[in-house]
Amino acid sequence: MRQNLIKLGMAIKAVRKEKEMTLKELSEKTGLTGGLLSKIENFRTVPSLPVLVNIASALETTPSQLLEGIGTLENKRWILSKSSENKSVEREESKGFFYKSLLEAATSGLNLQVLTLTVNPGGQRELVTTEGDQFIYLLEGNIEFILEAENVNMAAGDLLFFDGTIPHVPRNHGTKPATLLAVYLVREEKTK
Repeated sequence: MRQNLIKLGMAIKAVRKEKEMTLKELSEKTGLTGGLLSKIENFRTVPSLPVLVNIASALETTPSQLLEGIGTLENKRWILSKSSENKSVEREESKGFFYKSLLEAATSGLNLQVLTLTVNPGGQRELVTTEGDQFIYLLEGNIEFILEAENVNMAAGDLLFFDGTIPHVPRNHGTKPATLLAVYLVREEKTK
């Protein structure tokens, strides 16, 4: 299931860092690519059970320890995310990119993640992909949003919706930070 993807990615990254292990070292121990491991740690993809077991083994822990505290939301018709619950999260290797998690919820076959991202002038990150659809609303500043080979210029108030499997990255060529609201919609695959 794709529920609580952020918590799982953060748990894996926390254990790896606690063990003072780089992504490259984890890649060598697991036989998995660094790119896949980065996607898992940065909640851009969900590991299969064999992959999770492999990662846990390489980190000298158990899958249950990595999954501790992860569950489903109660069957509620609404969710309130208090500002006091917002927390900074670390994503891919980047310079000048600052994420804050506002909401992570899973209900009725849909995993929803809402974050703000502040990109400082000249901030750098590689192109990434995300499973599911992505919605970007520019709160302040100006950015150039790169979608594979296309460049989309955005100003405050502009909205961009796209398939997250397209390699993408925002760039800030201005002189002031740009802040955007990022919403990730990942639908669970139907099992037969």
